[in-house]
This record gives sequence, C-alpha cells and structure tokens, in this order.
Amino acid sequence: MPAPKGHAPYNKNGEGGVPKVYTQEFVDIQANELEVWMKKKENIFIEDFCFERGYSYKRFNEWLKENIRLADTYELFQMKQKSVLMKGGLSKKFSHPMCALLLGHTHGIIAKTEQKISGDAANPLACLFQEISGTSKDLVNED
Repeated sequence: MPAPKGHAPYNKNGEGGVPKVYTQEFVDIQANELEVWMKKKENIFIEDFCFERGYSYKRFNEWLKENIRLADTYELFQMKQKSVLMKGGLSKKFSHPMCALLLGHTHGIIAKTEQKISGDAANPLACLFQEISGTSKDLVNED
C-alpha cells in the first residue's frame, strides 16, 4: 500500500508497509557467515545459527526466497546436515529414532515397511464368502 497523498514514501523503494530492516547487503553477509559457521563439525542445526545472530528462523526463511546467494549456501548446509545425521545414525553416534525423526522432518527421508498377510486374511473375498455361506470359523461360541 503506498503512502498517503502528500506523504513521503515509507521506505527507499517507495512501496508501502513496514520499512525493511534487513538490506540485501546484510543478507549477503549472513550467507558468508553461514558458509563459515557450517564448516564447524558440531553446527548442524540452522536454528542455532539464527539464534546466535538474534533473528528468527521464520525471518531467515523469508530471506531464502529473496536472496539466491543465501539459498545456495543453505542448500549446501542441508547437504552437510543430511550427511552428518545419516553417518551419525549408522555409526550409532546419535540415537537412531532421533536421526530418523530429523531426516524425515527436514529431508523427507522416511522408513517404509511392508507387511505381508498370510492365511485367511490374505484373501478377504474368501473370508467374506465363508461368512456368508456359514462356513467361517467363529472364535467366539455364542451359546
């Protein structure tokens, strides 16, 4: 929304709304700092990076949409995080359930299991026909 008639624009670009506190130069600096920060082995959670610098993860996500340099650096960070979690889970350095939870939540990796049904339950139509014909095996005797 633009400023009222006769009023100076709200920010330097002339668009309305709250002036942007963070400039593209500031976000570029954050990309550089993320690049250095992620090289330390213990740094695997982006929330820690944001907290240490005094802004929210939500704000960081807004910058990812606007700044290609930060988005590229964050993609590298995600590759590092995925690798550390997978290696840590396989070597039992980290708890398997926690690694599975984090990999599922942040990287979309989920464990799938298949169950094979055998016996009467394997063919549901046969069970249905037996029940209709009265030849089904009732487990409960109703006397």
